[in-house]
Amino acid sequence: MSFFEDDEDRTEEEERVTETRRRSRRRQPRERQPRERKPKEKKTRERKPRERKPRGGGPTMGQSPLVRVLIILAAVVILILLVSLGVKGCLNSKKVGEYKDYFNSIDGIIKDSDDIGNQLSDMFMKPDESVRQSLEGKMSDFLAAQDQILERAKAVEAPDQFKKVNEWFVASMQVRDRGLRGLQPAMLNALEARDNQAGAAQVSQEMLILLTSDVAYDEFFYQPAQQVLKDEDITEIKVPQAKFLKDPALASQQTAVSVLDKLKGGTAQVTGLHGVALVGVKVQPSGMAMATDSDNNLKASDSLTFQVEIENQGEATENDVPVSLTLTAPGRPTPQKVDGTIPTIAPNERKTIELTGLAADAGTQPALLQAHVGPVPGEANLDNNGGEYKIVFS
Repeated sequence: MSFFEDDEDRTEEEERVTETRRRSRRRQPRERQPRERKPKEKKTRERKPRERKPRGGGPTMGQSPLVRVLIILAAVVILILLVSLGVKGCLNSKKVGEYKDYFNSIDGIIKDSDDIGNQLSDMFMKPDESVRQSLEGKMSDFLAAQDQILERAKAVEAPDQFKKVNEWFVASMQVRDRGLRGLQPAMLNALEARDNQAGAAQVSQEMLILLTSDVAYDEFFYQPAQQVLKDEDITEIKVPQAKFLKDPALASQQTAVSVLDKLKGGTAQVTGLHGVALVGVKVQPSGMAMATDSDNNLKASDSLTFQVEIENQGEATENDVPVSLTLTAPGRPTPQKVDGTIPTIAPNERKTIELTGLAADAGTQPALLQAHVGPVPGEANLDNNGGEYKIVFS
């Protein structure tokens, strides 16, 4: 056998073995061996930033930092404005609430006080027997009620913007209290007097005080308070108005005469000329006549005595002629007053009455003494019924 033949035999043998292995593998499933995976090499490549397409053709946030800064600033400004408006709104709401509470208190006090004035006005408008019988009790009730109203007025806490004008509100209530306090005895005395004229003058004076309360309230409280609300642009609050007497004519002496006449059931009118006059005032015990055109030097005392001389210048005898002295002295801010009565005085007759009880301290500033006589029923001329005297006490 040659070399080539031997080689061919080996080749055929190998092919048979190979074929046999193939067949065997087809009949039996092969167990797969896990293949070792070679780690992949990471390929690094430089990423380019993606370009964002602009919307609407305008610059983007990324492209314009200045725009972003401006937007942030605008947002901050808007936030500050909103916070400021919110705080201002809260403060304004609180202030309006405080004002409403204040004027609600004022309104309640004014209505209660005005109700007293309405009842009093009705009594003067329709004076009859029922009014006459209940007059004293009614006047006492009015005064007691106004005393309580005055205390309520003093207790009101006014906001800072109204503290000054609130003093005038309280003052107007004090004037009403003062008027009612003087009207009560004036009415009762007038009903007991023989004639209506003298009593009517005093009643009218007290009624004018009550009327003055409305003037003080309107001029020094109502109008200034309205102006404050207008300046602060507050339109939802209204300042209460006040009206004590229904008609100002109720404070006239003529009305008082008519009221007294009806309450008494009618009185005869006074006829003829009537009138008294102040002749002069003398100091006792010295007897020095007081001068009206110069200072009068007197020694200070705890009990001064004066003699007041009057003259009946009318055509009829006058009875129960009132005489009074009022002394306003430095160091004693409250005026002192003493009263007296001359029981009767005939036409052209002069009479003197002695009044004591006034007191004064020494000082450099002059005091003022006021003397007054009458009026008597039917008296028309009142120019000579009083006099004033300046006194320097040492």
